[in-house]
Amino acid sequence: MPYRGVAIQCASSYRAVETYVPLLQEIADLGANCVLLAFPGHMEHARSQAIYIDARKVPARDDILRIIRAARDLDLQVMVMPVVLLQVPRGSEWRGVIDPPKWDKWWEEYERFVLHFADLAREGGAAALLVGSELVSTEKQPERWIELIERTRRRFPEGKLGYSANWDHYRPVKFWDRLDFIGMTSYNKLADDNVPTVADLIERWRPIRADILEWQRKIGKPIVMTEVGWCSQEGAAQYPWNYYHNQNATPGGLEEQRRLYEAFIRVWSDTPELAGVIWWEWTADPGGPSDFGYTPKNKPAEQVLRKWFRSTRPTSQPTSRPTDPH
Repeated sequence: MPYRGVAIQCASSYRAVETYVPLLQEIADLGANCVLLAFPGHMEHARSQAIYIDARKVPARDDILRIIRAARDLDLQVMVMPVVLLQVPRGSEWRGVIDPPKWDKWWEEYERFVLHFADLAREGGAAALLVGSELVSTEKQPERWIELIERTRRRFPEGKLGYSANWDHYRPVKFWDRLDFIGMTSYNKLADDNVPTVADLIERWRPIRADILEWQRKIGKPIVMTEVGWCSQEGAAQYPWNYYHNQNATPGGLEEQRRLYEAFIRVWSDTPELAGVIWWEWTADPGGPSDFGYTPKNKPAEQVLRKWFRSTRPTSQPTSRPTDPH
């Protein structure tokens, strides 16, 4: 499996190098060989026109290059993923339902946004770039995506290109043939009750896995799971996409997250069609028993993750070395 990594959301420009480079060392120490760096672009809401890069939320250009190069110094392959976020969503809006007043203008702005990060990925020596993430409503315009992919490949000719589809919307995507890999999230509903057993989770995964692989054989591209993760909340297996479902830190929530990690690994390990797994997410916060977010940091799930990374790491792979962030 070429990509065995963890994601970082680079969503602050304040002391960016000092904040994110230590996280890279932590990820290397886990045993990962890859890091996904997610960078936000913002729309005000789903019906807005403009896409903008908020200087408070996105590190400066030179800082991004330093972060990418620091990851490479730690023998971490780098994936870059620009992500559209809604600053003031109306109701239950999210990026999958965006519908701007003028699509032509929106695509011009989105192309500038993606190509900005394509240039940074090229200059920094990243291994891969995601041209989008879960933009469900835009997938009805495959000709626009094909044009964007072609332009992006010219700006990022040495790296791999993918797209991160929503877990329930990868089949309608009509431009997989223009990309190097299929990206998809993994927020499938896996239980009907809190804290299901590992055996129950595995049984729920089996038909999902079989369905994905049957479809993948028709497309003929390797799969990278771009977001694999669950909050440490009771009910995470029922509503893995919903961070707000049960915002309580409990021993049951920690155990549910651990079981979800273990079940995923047992189901998806030794799958040749799977070219990568990116665990969501690693943060600057300490994590631990009082945290109910997605990070496995300082939680029982972290030990599952460390064990898996060790078991999948070639013995000949170089070990990480300290990096000077300055």
